[in-house]
Amino acid sequence: MSKHRPLRVHCLIVLALLTTTSEARLYRWVDEAGTVHYTDTLPPAQADRGHAKMSEKGIVVETTEPAKAPEELQKEEEAKRARLAAERAKKEQEAADQMLLRTFGSVDDMIMTRDGRLASIDAMIRLTRGNIRRQQEWLRKLRADAADLERAGKPIPAHLSNSIASSEKSIHEAYATIVERELQKQEIRASVAGDLRRFRQLKNISEATKGNQDEGPGAAPKNLVPCTSAEICDRLWARASAYVRQHATTAVQASGPMIVITAPPARDEDVNLTLSRIPDKNGPGATLFLDAQCKPALSGDSTCTTPAAQRILDGFSQAVLGPGEAN
Repeated sequence: MSKHRPLRVHCLIVLALLTTTSEARLYRWVDEAGTVHYTDTLPPAQADRGHAKMSEKGIVVETTEPAKAPEELQKEEEAKRARLAAERAKKEQEAADQMLLRTFGSVDDMIMTRDGRLASIDAMIRLTRGNIRRQQEWLRKLRADAADLERAGKPIPAHLSNSIASSEKSIHEAYATIVERELQKQEIRASVAGDLRRFRQLKNISEATKGNQDEGPGAAPKNLVPCTSAEICDRLWARASAYVRQHATTAVQASGPMIVITAPPARDEDVNLTLSRIPDKNGPGATLFLDAQCKPALSGDSTCTTPAAQRILDGFSQAVLGPGEAN
């Protein structure tokens, strides 16, 4: 009896394999017209479409889903990218929140830090203004020397013309630095305003507790006008130049396509105006910036704080843009 046991086991295995194979010979599939078919073989054209593999008893032993259309695959890929982007954004926000809470202990800390950064920038602007005032005095002397030569009927030497051009360029570059600093201040205010809102949310602090110093980014300076194309900038520059000539109390000292400078103030009531056209670093536009300087105080500060000077600066943007003007 034991001699036949291996043969019996072998036969049972073969029988099981044959039974399994025979039970999976039917396919159920649906054609384009919606008709259900049952066949021993699957038509080649049906391989990418949905079908079911069945046993002879009608039991589904394997299911193949229809191949997805390119549009569906694209949508799934877009949804996957959006999900991954949302997950990254969530992790980045959580990291930023932790950094915010570790850096600051209170709203007052945030405001104090912001004001310190703004004060540092203002100090750099004052230093730049001092350099501009010295350059303007030097330019006044150079132009006076050139005028004396012209009145005497003598030619202006090349070194004098080059010095005048170099001085005007230095003044223009200094004002470009001031414009960059002013825009930096706007970015700081906007960034801190967002951080303050988020800090209150994380700490569950009511917005009703906001103080006068807890300000948002604020409006752009009224003596700064952006323009987005060369054509628009040219039109606004003509208006801005006319505005300078109308309101300055000192004579125009230099006038060109990038800068207009009036003479330094000689009297307490004088207002020296400088108009600069600062090209955008990335793009065809520019920023028109009007600066006012008065006769230096005993401290050496030439910043204008008089009501007359403030009215000139405050009225610049509206006068240059005009009602409904697109920039």
